[in-house]
Amino acid sequence: MKKKVRGWLAGPLAAFVLAASVVAVTPALDGTAQAVNVNQSCALTVKPGSEDYAADLAKADVVVDVYKVADAIADSNYDTYSYDFQGAYAGLKYSGKPDNEEWNALAQQAAGIALNGGTPVASEAAGKQISLPEPDCGCGLYLVIARGGNIADYVTNVQGEDGKESIATIAQSNEYTYTFSPSLVSLPSKEAEADGTINTAGAGDWLYNLTVTLKPQRAVRFGSLEIVKTLQQYEVKDPATFVFQVDATLHGEKVFSDVVSISFTPGSPNQKSKRIDNLPVGAEVKVTEIYSGAVYHLVTEPEQTAIIPANDIVSVAFTNDYSTTDKGGGAVTNHFDYNDGWNWTPISDDAEE
Repeated sequence: MKKKVRGWLAGPLAAFVLAASVVAVTPALDGTAQAVNVNQSCALTVKPGSEDYAADLAKADVVVDVYKVADAIADSNYDTYSYDFQGAYAGLKYSGKPDNEEWNALAQQAAGIALNGGTPVASEAAGKQISLPEPDCGCGLYLVIARGGNIADYVTNVQGEDGKESIATIAQSNEYTYTFSPSLVSLPSKEAEADGTINTAGAGDWLYNLTVTLKPQRAVRFGSLEIVKTLQQYEVKDPATFVFQVDATLHGEKVFSDVVSISFTPGSPNQKSKRIDNLPVGAEVKVTEIYSGAVYHLVTEPEQTAIIPANDIVSVAFTNDYSTTDKGGGAVTNHFDYNDGWNWTPISDDAEE
């Protein structure tokens, strides 16, 4: 069953460009404006993000899926058209003059249907022109879903400032996760105004070949570092503490610097480890053993380096042997924080585990 809904295209489309995280790019036009022809073929080019993100997004294998939501029905009295929602989308509704919030809600409803077993009418690598197949496609309202082509579970939920969750999709480069909101695109369209919005009631020719640029959110990906300490011989009478300086740099900028320790107490195994989480992917980490106590000496090199992987743990390993001596060994690691002045607290061996 089809449901025909007249769209106030001048209002909704201008709102959609701002609300649905896309910016339309249209060429300058000359000549006399032509009446809308809803039977003409259409094409769409979707850029995954702005030029600031372009180089890294090229590594994220972004694929664009396009779903047909509604046909365009020409108005017999005015140079405009309305929407005839199709198939599974026939129950979608919106008011005569929807605002940004309503257009976002409509995109969310359409995405919920499309991502629950829907089939896109076209899929293409981001940045390439998508020709919409005839005769079933052409002019109308389309849902654009950008996703990582190399990610099986690309659908996620994100929480807005109001605490409400919404559907989103992700793509990932080596260093970043990009989160895309589903977007609605109406074809044909009109030339973009100076601020990037589109008013389909404005002057100028109808455009059947449109380019839009998505505006994803970007977040650094993280991984973990594990420092593994092995004692070839363990003098069990006294505790033994080993201290490491850990420094991480990314693109020439220091992103982490701290001192951590690994402690052994009587009864401990001869191998223990310490894990540091939430280090940026791609960061180069240098770990230096700066204290080995009075009764142990390093067998391995005192400095180890590693590159942080995505959603994984990379290890560096240090091995010490017992030095025959009548001295005891041990250390205390202090934790410093600032709360109306600097304060320090000794961390016990148990806290170090």
